[in-house]
Amino acid sequence: MMAAMSSPAHADLAAGARRASLPLSLALIVVAGLNFSFLFSVNKVAAESGVPFFAYVFWYALGAGVILLLAAALRGELPKLSATHLRANVVAALLGFAGPFALLAFVAPKLPSGIAVLLIILTPAFTYLFALLARTERLHALSVSGLLLGLAGVLLVVVPSGSLPAPDMAGWVLLAMLAPVGFASLNIYVEKFRPPAAPSLALAVGILWTSALLLLPIMLATGQLYVFPGPVPRGDWAILGAVLINVLMWPLFYEIVRRTGAFLFSVMNIIGVVAGFGWGMLFFGETHSAYIWLAGALMLLGFGLIISRPVIGRLARR
Repeated sequence: MMAAMSSPAHADLAAGARRASLPLSLALIVVAGLNFSFLFSVNKVAAESGVPFFAYVFWYALGAGVILLLAAALRGELPKLSATHLRANVVAALLGFAGPFALLAFVAPKLPSGIAVLLIILTPAFTYLFALLARTERLHALSVSGLLLGLAGVLLVVVPSGSLPAPDMAGWVLLAMLAPVGFASLNIYVEKFRPPAAPSLALAVGILWTSALLLLPIMLATGQLYVFPGPVPRGDWAILGAVLINVLMWPLFYEIVRRTGAFLFSVMNIIGVVAGFGWGMLFFGETHSAYIWLAGALMLLGFGLIISRPVIGRLARR
């Protein structure tokens, strides 16, 4: 009886806590988006400096993993080695790190960094599509319209002959689209199968170390061994920059998804895309055709339509 009487009070307290944490969650999303936006420019610097792409991703996964492992040890939040936690680390590493980040590093010298970052805004579209397949979301007119606008944006990038600096870049654009597919898969997986009570810092350590262990034999088998520090200081600085970005990226990812869910976390993509476009123009003097700007506008509008319904619903419940 007492438990029944106290449950509404507990519900009110929980709702109040969620409302109080909303500004912090939004602030974390902004920080995560700005941090993520730098990775595309750093990728380009590493590629242009001759750092092999598998070796590059291995070194920054290992470097960030070492730093976060020390932080986790100090906080008493070391990752567990149970079958559940190990499986979560392996799946997360394959979906959201070892595959997508190696791919982005591979295409970095073949595409303007602004084009590569533009495609990441498709992550929420793929997240919604996979959520439909997983039956965690239902069909909604706004979200479906957003999917179609995102597709129209992609077609504007790859179809018109004057949209890209070189016609042969269209194939690289299509290949780079596998990265947001991987990120979207990771979003859904983490929201549904996150190990219970696992700290965000421990999960971040897990995905980084697992990714480094997965990439090590691939790096050796493909002949991409790179001894750090290497012969080109600019490439080493790019690796160190990527380490710092990932030190912040992964604890933020797990913590934001825990707080808000995968869809609201996807707001990070709009921040990352806008900032990434700016860094490409500022650091590399990149310019884009009218097709690319229109494609970006369509993708951003599609993003807004996809994210509006779940965001409005979550805010209303708070």
